[in-house]
Amino acid sequence: MIGPIICIAGVLICAVGAVHCCLAYQDAVRNVRVDPERVRRFVDSAPLHRLEEMKAKRLVCQCCGAPLEARGV
Repeated sequence: MIGPIICIAGVLICAVGAVHCCLAYQDAVRNVRVDPERVRRFVDSAPLHRLEEMKAKRLVCQCCGAPLEARGV
């Protein structure tokens, strides 16, 4: 007699928990749009000397110029 009541209570608790999770997820997720001004400032503040250093250290294919993965010998 008490078994079905506990089962029904468990199902109701799970349903309420699922609704609560869905509501919390909707509050946590927001639409993201690219802000062109922030992107421009980020690109403008890039240290170009570091880019040149990284390009100089990168291994490239001799025939097509594609970047190669560094492999330990």
